[in-house]
Amino acid sequence: MRPPVFSVTLPLLALASFLASCGGEDTPGLIERPLSDSEKNFRIVETSMDRFRYSTRPSAEAAESTSGAAAALVYDTPEGWTEKAGSMMRDVNFTFGPNGEGECYVARLPGAGGGLAANVNRWRSQMGAEALTDEQVAALPTRPLFGQPATFVSVDGTFSPGMGSDQKFADYRLMGLILAGEGGAVFVKMTGPKALVEQNGTAFDQFVSSLNINTN
Repeated sequence: MRPPVFSVTLPLLALASFLASCGGEDTPGLIERPLSDSEKNFRIVETSMDRFRYSTRPSAEAAESTSGAAAALVYDTPEGWTEKAGSMMRDVNFTFGPNGEGECYVARLPGAGGGLAANVNRWRSQMGAEALTDEQVAALPTRPLFGQPATFVSVDGTFSPGMGSDQKFADYRLMGLILAGEGGAVFVKMTGPKALVEQNGTAFDQFVSSLNINTN
C-alpha cells in the first residue's frame, strides 16, 4: 500500500534543519492532503528552526492548497492495518486485528504536556501500572522517531482507555514512543490484546521508521 501524505508548510530554513535530522526521499504515487483551517504550529525538537504544521483533513483541493515547495508528512501503512479518519486528538489513526481491536495512532501536543515523566506515567496508569520515578523514566530505552531519540514504553496490564469511557480490557499491552521537548510532544501509541500487539511489533517498527518528511 502506498504511503499517504499530509501537507506541511515549513519555512525554508526550518525545512532544511528538519530534513538534516530526519532525511527525506522522493516517494512516487503519493496522495496529497491539504492544510486545515485549524492547523497548528508544532515543534518536533527544541529549536525554533524546527517548527512544522500539517493537516489530516482529506480534500480534492490539495493541489490548490499547497505549492510545489510544500513539504509533506509521509508514512507506509503496514499490511493488515486499516486507516481510520483522524480526529482532534489523533492525526494518523489505524486499527488492526480480526475485529479491529488493536489500535495505533500518532498524536501531538503543543508544549510537552507536563513533561516526559508525566506522559510516560499517564500511559502506565492506563494499564494499571505503578508510576516510575524521573530516574526510572530517564533509564527507559529509546528508539528513533523523526531522527530523534524517542522514549520507548511497553507495559502490560488491564487497559482503561479513559476519555469518558469506563471500559477495561484485561491482558492488554500498550507500546509506544514519546518524543517530548519544550516546543511540543509527538506520541506514537499502539494498544491491543497482548498477543495481537506482539504479532504486530514488526509492523509497528515499520510504521515508525517510515514516518518522514517529503519535500517533492
